[in-house]
Amino acid sequence: MAMDAMSSAVLQGAWRKGPWTALEDRLLTEYVQQQGEGSWNSVAKLTGLRRSGKSCRLRWVNYLRPDLKRGKITADEETVILQLHAMLGNR
Repeated sequence: MAMDAMSSAVLQGAWRKGPWTALEDRLLTEYVQQQGEGSWNSVAKLTGLRRSGKSCRLRWVNYLRPDLKRGKITADEETVILQLHAMLGNR
């Protein structure tokens, strides 16, 4: 039954697809600062975002989280990766 409601919401255009806007990013960031991580399914109701809970969680974890490290890896990190690969191989 939940899948029927979800698929009908998508067909009716209730969920927004495509790239995130700066406004959506700001709304999601403000929500997480106030409510904390978790309760992703309530994000749409409380913020007015037309995104699924899963989409909000993935956006936060992969792009917006403040402790997310960006940029190139350091020489030390590369050394550790190569050592572990030599020890463990491809898995």
